[in-house]
Amino acid sequence: MRPLASLVDLAGFAAGNPVTVARCTASGIIEDFVTGTWPDGRAVVASDRFYGASLAKQLTGAAAAILVRDGRLDPDQPVTRHLSDLPPWAADITPRHLAHHLAGLPAAGALEAQASGDWTEDFVSTALAALPRLVTPPGTSYAYSNLGYILLARLVERIAGEPFAAFVNARLLAPLGIAGMAFVRDIPAYPQVAHMGPCLPLTQGDGGLWTTSRAFALWLRQQNQDALGIAGIVEAPGQLANGMTAPYGWGLGLRTHHTQRLLIHGGEWTGAVAKAVRCPARGIAVVAMAANCPFQTLDRLVEMVLNEAW
Repeated sequence: MRPLASLVDLAGFAAGNPVTVARCTASGIIEDFVTGTWPDGRAVVASDRFYGASLAKQLTGAAAAILVRDGRLDPDQPVTRHLSDLPPWAADITPRHLAHHLAGLPAAGALEAQASGDWTEDFVSTALAALPRLVTPPGTSYAYSNLGYILLARLVERIAGEPFAAFVNARLLAPLGIAGMAFVRDIPAYPQVAHMGPCLPLTQGDGGLWTTSRAFALWLRQQNQDALGIAGIVEAPGQLANGMTAPYGWGLGLRTHHTQRLLIHGGEWTGAVAKAVRCPARGIAVVAMAANCPFQTLDRLVEMVLNEAW
């Protein structure tokens, strides 16, 4: 396999773009590489955490799946059993609807565009309270929605009786020996914030994850091995009321690559792009994140690294 540094060069990033990439080979070895310069002139180092954007959703889905696995959450009962402060339209939404983006909530971007400042829990709560009705009845259509994963994280928090970030660390990351990754609200110390503009992503569940590429690659490796015993939940596709399936699990896009099942997710925010892919059958995984560059460039890098590992 070619070195990661060579593949980063071939992907076509602009000079100085902060980039971090890691791959897990079939033998379980994790390799990582970073390059670029932060706005303050400091070189990017491997311990720098990048914004994972919607890569966070697979941890949110895993957190909810652990509660299902342990018998603490029924995925097919209304979310209002635990989130009683939602409007009446939530009575027919289940955790499974939220996980598969089948809840009928506004699609990603619809409410985000209305935020005049940071994307926060308070803004989302106010927007949900003012929402007169769902876009479609729950279970009848697929629409990728950040709101659903904010609610799923809130559901985990209510049932667990502790902050969502603490639950993720205690039940997902610490048992797997993963450091260098966490859900964080106080983010000014991260150098990437200088690229992210005046409106910052401060919600958790849909985003909120800051991580090194090595830490996330270890997460992907552990999920390929089903270390948490939740693969049967998170890797199943969504089921629509009409019998059709939606190609999305619990925080995972369901795809194929050269006939093999591939679990993917990407994410974007101003000044931040991220993508991760893994193939359980082959035991390989790739994650890359970057600041201040087009998603297409990062996507090209991930595709090249994946094909090298294949």
